[in-house]
Amino acid sequence: MKSKVWLLLSAALILITGCRKFEQLNTDPARPEEADPRYLLSSAEKRATDLMYHAYYNGRIGMHCAQYWTGTDKTAESRYLFTDEGLWSGLYSGPLMDLQEISNYYERHPSERNPHMVAVAEILKCWIFHVLTDVYIDIPFSQALQGDANQQPAFDKAQDVYNSLLGSLQGQINVLKETDANAVQGDILGAGDKDYWIRFANALRLRIAMRMADVQPDAARQVIEDAAGNTLTSVSQDVFFPYNGTAASSRFPYNEADRPMVEFAATSTLIDYMKKVNDPRLPVYARPDVNTKMFRGKVYGTADNSPALDSLSKPGALPYSASMKGYIITYAEVAFIKAEAAARGMNVGGNAASLYEDGIKASMEQWGVKTTDTLVANYLKRVPYTAGGWKDVIGTQKWLALYMQGLQAWMERLRLDFRQPDGTPLFIKPASGTLDPLVPDVPQRLNYPVATLSTNAANASAAAQRIGGDTKATRNWWNIQ
Repeated sequence: MKSKVWLLLSAALILITGCRKFEQLNTDPARPEEADPRYLLSSAEKRATDLMYHAYYNGRIGMHCAQYWTGTDKTAESRYLFTDEGLWSGLYSGPLMDLQEISNYYERHPSERNPHMVAVAEILKCWIFHVLTDVYIDIPFSQALQGDANQQPAFDKAQDVYNSLLGSLQGQINVLKETDANAVQGDILGAGDKDYWIRFANALRLRIAMRMADVQPDAARQVIEDAAGNTLTSVSQDVFFPYNGTAASSRFPYNEADRPMVEFAATSTLIDYMKKVNDPRLPVYARPDVNTKMFRGKVYGTADNSPALDSLSKPGALPYSASMKGYIITYAEVAFIKAEAAARGMNVGGNAASLYEDGIKASMEQWGVKTTDTLVANYLKRVPYTAGGWKDVIGTQKWLALYMQGLQAWMERLRLDFRQPDGTPLFIKPASGTLDPLVPDVPQRLNYPVATLSTNAANASAAAQRIGGDTKATRNWWNIQ
């Protein structure tokens, strides 16, 4: 089955190649045939995950802003000088265009329309658009992906994007539940299983709704209580892209299959806290340094290249593996969302303490830690759930569970503004100071790309003014901490 999937993906990537401008449709008039929807779906799934785990966008932005990693060969990013702006253009011109072209294809060929293929494509679009609006705030959405029909799309307010995403996800769930359709083809993630996509869509609804829980509590509660009953229930249902680690094109985007990776060290933020609570995931997340065989993190945001990497803990063998799973959303994250929901008084089918424990166990299982009742019980004694400090307790464990999902962990750091469970700070400011005078602590967002500011100047300028300025210090609408 896996070999067939990768053959299909190879065909898709041969058929759908090259960088496409933001406004271009995913068609080429010189081609004798249109792109097949199944190839478009395969391409979108892989290209989107590749970008989420890109060495720069994840490694130097997400993993740095979440304070998991810090640079060794280059240190400017840990001090918030980001130089690669390709996340925006990569997501819009790549996977989003692939997914939009699936709908375009069926509009041109209504007799072939497969409602479930369209629903799956729309769920994936919701996932990608959610990342974009969290990272940039206001974004092209309702007028995006129209090709030559609208080369300068307006930017939608982030709050409107959120509400539209939640509405779309519910709509796609209804389609999958209530309609018969031909099999979903080209689906590498879920193998065409509509129940998989219903669970995935509800997990995304939980993530999106919880992120806005402080500003739209009633709407968030309604979504969360509804979605919690039909979503991921075990690690076996984690949503991830299955990189197989063989050919270069099928490997996890940042891996050490061909050379030692020397660009990053694990931070002292991560290492010191995991050592403090004797976390059994530490040997998976990082490796002992070469010189002393001890776990030693680099102080975040240190400008120089000392100490040498041999005296520091690199990220672990599994995170650097060519067959590392490209996690999109996991049961561990869902359990922590439900634990927070219960702590907020929502009805999600369990109490906060038990759901918190479920999240910890799920994370350990996800990362290959052989858990026993004794191991978990002893760990929980070191990191017990406390109702009065739920934000710090759940926040810290959710941060640990989101390891490698740098962009998502960064957003959770901003949303919850959590500390260690004992109330002491977890995160630090860059040790050598920031390179962005507007951002003394942690970026709130990324700047709009220079190319967009040039080619869509009026709309980008209006969006920048509306959100409070196109700087990394501008807070998202849901971030009121």
